Amino acid sequence: MKLVSFEINTALGKVRRIGVPIDGDETGRIADLTGCYTAYLATGTDEPTPRQIANVRCPPDMIGWLKGAHKSREAAEQASTWIAEQLKDDDDPEGIDGERLVFPRDEVKLLAPVPRPGAFRDFSIYQTHMSKADVPFPKTEQWYVTPPYYKGNCDTITGAEDPVPFPYYTERLDLEFELGIIIGKKGSNLTFEEAKDHIAGYTILIDPSCRDGYKREPFGPNKRKDFCTPMGPCLVTADGINERDIDCRIVVDGETWWEGNTGEPRSFWAEHLVAYVSDNETIFPGDIIGTGTIGMGCSMDIHKWPQIGQQMTFTMDGIGSMTLEIVKGADRVRHVDGMAGLLEYPGEDI
Repeated sequence: MKLVSFEINTALGKVRRIGVPIDGDETGRIADLTGCYTAYLATGTDEPTPRQIANVRCPPDMIGWLKGAHKSREAAEQASTWIAEQLKDDDDPEGIDGERLVFPRDEVKLLAPVPRPGAFRDFSIYQTHMSKADVPFPKTEQWYVTPPYYKGNCDTITGAEDPVPFPYYTERLDLEFELGIIIGKKGSNLTFEEAKDHIAGYTILIDPSCRDGYKREPFGPNKRKDFCTPMGPCLVTADGINERDIDCRIVVDGETWWEGNTGEPRSFWAEHLVAYVSDNETIFPGDIIGTGTIGMGCSMDIHKWPQIGQQMTFTMDGIGSMTLEIVKGADRVRHVDGMAGLLEYPGEDI
């Protein structure tokens, strides 16, 4: 099953909802899932309070929907079946109060499936990643038994239609192509089998990195990664795709830059990463875990670098595509170039 988070313009301003792509993928019409479930309850059952029940069983935000677990999944399937039946006789079915239920693609802005996750962790598990870099990144013995990750900025998650800013403080912007794992259940100290049951689904995750900022940031990635993290175009439920075998490709302005597969040599599967994170920590519905760059799906390995004005399309078969435009980033204060601090550098002897 595919689900999207989307935004529409209304008389009261922008409204965010979750929906289902009723034409098969993210390029077609989007049905408002909560509205459809409300209408299903009102017309197909004897439920006396359909809107109230729908807001609980099939709420209009993705984290709320994930918290509903199997009950929300059941509601989504009933709503999807109901709207498909209605569309056989009516191109524009209405909700119980006359509201629109189906939106043409050009009236909808796709957001990240989880627009604001509670936590975002990004691993590095692919053996060939950084193997062709100017300075190859060697995999230590520890890398093969404990997967490394960093924690990203949950407030700079962007969607499939948002541009990617090219920061002034880099000359080497790298959009790393990854698989995003979306957590569906709260849990801690999970076995691998238990962890598998905590995965709600998958999405495309892009990890933009400023590759010339390592010396500036010895304590880990901050300015070189925190400016945006695109995700989308949808959430594909875990039973709808095999995360170990997804064909992937990057196309830039019509030219294929890279092709690969999520099954390329990797140290761990998705459930291993989830279990590892849960060790003495708690994961929650809507948390995002990135696999790290798939194979050599990044500029550091293929030696092709994005430029302002280019359109980069990232595709995963079975999930969809995101076309991201590279735009000039803000250039107002330039603090990252260096600031006049309160202390003077004492030299190498200190």
